[in-house]
Amino acid sequence: MEPLDDRLTARALAAARRALARLQGEAGSESARLAELSGELATELEDFGAQALDHLAAGRWDEARDCAETALDLAEEHGVGSRWREFALLVEEAAETGRGAP
Repeated sequence: MEPLDDRLTARALAAARRALARLQGEAGSESARLAELSGELATELEDFGAQALDHLAAGRWDEARDCAETALDLAEEHGVGSRWREFALLVEEAAETGRGAP
């Protein structure tokens, strides 16, 4: 079964996508604050987030969690981790939901 054939997994992935979109699009978001520190750093952080979503969509649960954890570690290292914690938790939830899908 493809990961997105499971409705619970698809919903969990959608929630993680929405969280990343909020991080990328909100004025004054922590991603924007990180961009003020370094555009390259912000891009790296958002790339890890996008990679996590790509891995989830492909059913690569461990890789998704690793990318989300790396993004969170990077964000926390630069003092902008509070919102990225939510994203990392949503990725973890989606990975566990997908792993347990029939």
